[in-house]
Amino acid sequence: MKKKLLLMGNNKRLITDFFMQLDFYFDCASTSLIASDLRIHYQFFRPDAIVYCMHAESRDNINSVTKFVEGAPKGDNVPFVVIADGGDYEFLCKMPGGRADLRIGASATAAEMQTEINNVIVRHKSEKLEAAKTEPVLDNALDTLSQLDEQLKKLENGDLDVSLPASLLSRVARPRILVVDDSTIIHKAIKGYIESEYDISTAISGTAALRFLKTKEVNLILLDYEMPDMNGAEVLKALRENPLTATIPVVFLTGVNDTAKIQKALRLKPNGYLLKPIDKNVLLSKIKEILG
Repeated sequence: MKKKLLLMGNNKRLITDFFMQLDFYFDCASTSLIASDLRIHYQFFRPDAIVYCMHAESRDNINSVTKFVEGAPKGDNVPFVVIADGGDYEFLCKMPGGRADLRIGASATAAEMQTEINNVIVRHKSEKLEAAKTEPVLDNALDTLSQLDEQLKKLENGDLDVSLPASLLSRVARPRILVVDDSTIIHKAIKGYIESEYDISTAISGTAALRFLKTKEVNLILLDYEMPDMNGAEVLKALRENPLTATIPVVFLTGVNDTAKIQKALRLKPNGYLLKPIDKNVLLSKIKEILG
């Protein structure tokens, strides 16, 4: 079974290399550096290692990552891998919690990265197993399952309020929107505009988005038209050719104000387009128009 890596950072070329060159060895997912995205992607993906691909990272970015790593469940024992040149890594080490379980130079080959990351994952899993031998065995598993079964029966009878916090109930029927853009600034802006009404996932490239959609369902995709990995047209073509994603509504996000280019985008038959910078009211209106 392939080991799972959660990738993050500003080195988008390196992240793309993981998806393209190391796909045989690792199951990869990427996330933005927004704190809530980091938590959600970690909880859903349950990676075997967290990989920070650094390139001219800001202090805020590093703080976000180190706080996330420090707050990860200790029992998971997931290694923190940093791929960075000397300057970036030195900056990281000066920050609180800025210590990696493994540091790899940015110039390392794909084979070297694969070997070193695999080794650190194996080592951490061995340490976790050794630690488990010294811990008392918990005997309440059956009791817990019994309680869950009881709650599920009540839910089937329509008692949706039993033991479920209001914050969770309010999110049960919320549509999920995937934002695909190579700019984390766009991720943050859109998330701030609509997260009170919708669940948001993000991807920093077309490749990452297509990988995400292999295992996750979304109700709408907000897709950057111009990206360095796969552009919006290529991503939309791939979506429409896959029966599992062919019917997902897609809205282009574009900073292009050239009429000819916009007409070219519209010939691909998206469900609409929005010009950057994104206007909150226009965005919400377009989403409600599509999702109702």
